[in-house]
Amino acid sequence: MPIPFFGKQQQGTAQEQQHTQQQQQQSVEKPANHLPQVDRFETTLKDELKLQELQYPTPDDVPACMRLLDEFLMCYALVPQLRNIYRHGELHNCSWKFQDFKYCMSLKSEDPEGKRELWVKRRAEWWARRRVGVSSEDVWDVRTVNLENFPPLGEEVTSETSTT
Repeated sequence: MPIPFFGKQQQGTAQEQQHTQQQQQQSVEKPANHLPQVDRFETTLKDELKLQELQYPTPDDVPACMRLLDEFLMCYALVPQLRNIYRHGELHNCSWKFQDFKYCMSLKSEDPEGKRELWVKRRAEWWARRRVGVSSEDVWDVRTVNLENFPPLGEEVTSETSTT
């Protein structure tokens, strides 16, 4: 591996260069069990569309623009900002709430069912981007098959495992 030394680089041996090339190739190769980013986003988006359809089943369930404006203004209130400074060391960025308010205002001319569909799509895309991006969920793999015999049935609990 080249080591910088006062503006010059020392040349490593051919064996070291071959080793670094192998490491780079291994880092580029992806495991077969992980979905590519685009497929993962599309799969997550489909899941989120189903969830958001359940969240907003009727046009009356879509938040009103006044409510979104209230949420935006409450985000900049003193207590939530102090809480965010305490937890994260910085002020909370509430611009995405203002973007929701502006989007709601742009939907004023839509019929109620069309407004609901557009709102569901927007929220599903937002949640899908959030889930696909870097988060604490990266630690865990999503289980597609339920565990067998979990949770254990009551009669299988023995006196050794009970806390009574």
